[in-house]
Amino acid sequence: MTELLKDHSPLGIRLKEIPFTWTTDLHRLNGTFHYLTFADGVPTVQEFIEYLYDCIIPYCLPKSKIRAALETTDPLKDYARIVRLADDAKSLFIRAKNQLESGGEPGELVLYAMLEWVLKAPRLVSKMYLKTNNNMPVHGTDGIHLGYDEKSDQVTIYFGESKIYQTFASAAAAAFQSMADLISNAGQISREIEILNNLSDIATLPEAFQAKIADYINPYSTSPLSLQKRVVHACLLGFEYSAYSRLLKLPPAAIPAAFEKQYIKRIGSACRVIERHYGKQLPVTTNLHLFLLPFPSVSDFRKGFYAKLGVVP
Repeated sequence: MTELLKDHSPLGIRLKEIPFTWTTDLHRLNGTFHYLTFADGVPTVQEFIEYLYDCIIPYCLPKSKIRAALETTDPLKDYARIVRLADDAKSLFIRAKNQLESGGEPGELVLYAMLEWVLKAPRLVSKMYLKTNNNMPVHGTDGIHLGYDEKSDQVTIYFGESKIYQTFASAAAAAFQSMADLISNAGQISREIEILNNLSDIATLPEAFQAKIADYINPYSTSPLSLQKRVVHACLLGFEYSAYSRLLKLPPAAIPAAFEKQYIKRIGSACRVIERHYGKQLPVTTNLHLFLLPFPSVSDFRKGFYAKLGVVP
């Protein structure tokens, strides 16, 4: 499975994780908490955008399409196929933004990168590719990833949900409404699993492992392996955080530590909000992994990403 992961090690320069112990009686809740790193006291928003732009191809296009284009290409002599891959991915992203109410959002790229980087769960379904296919219905989740724990021999299916709003409260409310709608819709979940079985990048895995994964995720399988799987809803909540601007007047070297001190308090209050939403809207058997990521300005982040994409507001 790790062979399907993009190398996201450069992301460790752009995002820093804050260690935080989430103490709660809701045992299926956990999370990781990051923020944009600082350079000379300034948050590296544009550098983060540059990294996300580099993720366009592996996020938007099926791995089979990428491999077919690159396997017969000599990068020292022929750049045409590589250029076309980038054009195809960019076109899909722009088309999704223009055609779909939910699609073509930079938050979806952030969620993809976090799932692969933090949870080591490769993207197995290119939802962007399916969403923009006129022959396919639009599907509910923002991503489908698959994780495998060799020690426990357990497979985890991750259903992704990404919400980046101006306020944390609005992002959380929207995310939990979407997750509640999905969980209550057995037919939609079945369609998501069917996509994973039939339209995913599983075919790029070694044949022996393909068969094993099929036993894990096939809802009709009678193999003991079918008991060794779980579903986790991976939720990215991005929001505008005023501490960035409040601290800019401090000496540059003092800003990261001062920011972390403020952010740890915000994480604690955010977790309480998540617990309330979870308790009211989701079944107690729901596995949820939260990614929390504040921005200096959500509007500037979006505008910067679309400008990099070449989209005129």
